Amino acid sequence: MKLAQYSYLQQKKGFKPLLLLDDIFDKLDDRRTHKLMQMVSEDDFGQIFLTDTDSKRIQRIFDEINRPVRIFGIEGGQVNV
Repeated sequence: MKLAQYSYLQQKKGFKPLLLLDDIFDKLDDRRTHKLMQMVSEDDFGQIFLTDTDSKRIQRIFDEINRPVRIFGIEGGQVNV
């Protein structure tokens, strides 16, 4: 549903909207997670924000699909790069 919304907005607005995927890693199995991350890492998508409680999991997934990722942590209300 989220990807359909993204596509609709992109067609209507004429630019790539920001894609927010909030805590999806607990809802999908590993195969679907990898496939989704490969898909959203393509040039069809613009900036993407993913949230997760496990930064190592995100790093591992993007290492496995050979895509760059920037991970920001938040502790005590402070953003850590």
